[in-house]
Amino acid sequence: MRFPFLDRWLKKEPPGPVRHKYAPRRRRVLVTDEDDDEEARPPHQGFLSDRRSRFILIAVVVAVGITAGVMYVERKLAAIATDAQPDRPAQVALGRTLYRQHCSYCHGIDREGHEEWRPGVPVTSGLAPSLDERSPSVGRTDRQIFEWTKFGGQPFLPVGMRSQMPAFEFNLTDAQIWGIVAYLKNRWPEEVLARHERANRGEP
Repeated sequence: MRFPFLDRWLKKEPPGPVRHKYAPRRRRVLVTDEDDDEEARPPHQGFLSDRRSRFILIAVVVAVGITAGVMYVERKLAAIATDAQPDRPAQVALGRTLYRQHCSYCHGIDREGHEEWRPGVPVTSGLAPSLDERSPSVGRTDRQIFEWTKFGGQPFLPVGMRSQMPAFEFNLTDAQIWGIVAYLKNRWPEEVLARHERANRGEP
């Protein structure tokens, strides 16, 4: 008795390698002349690779260091000042900050004074005068402005007259008051400042 399926199994050849229906494609690498040029180029050396870049960096560092040193010295001088120097930026900046903190409430943020104040209004009116070019302070010396700020207006008025100007003796140091004076002088026009300097020298 024969078994056809057994004959087919016995004659069957061993299985070969599996063939895929769709064979994978090979990646094609396109070689151009540009690849050769890139290999020939020197590597990028960075910002500080040449002498000019290093010189610029050193110059910037030195300039920043000098500026910081000058500002530090200026601030130290402003903190121990014994006079008003309107051409010193650090002292003027200190005075501007202090003016806005302690003086602007009465004298105005832009030194314009009370809205009802006018030149010639007596000190006893209670109206804060302006501290701009119209101010009575223009005709006073630096020392007089300093003392009015430090001790208030009352000690400088005749008996029986009252001043609303408070004293800042216990709120501000002498150097800080000089900073405020420097700030006021810095904001005055040139001709007004010249008139004030004549008063400083005792000239009419």
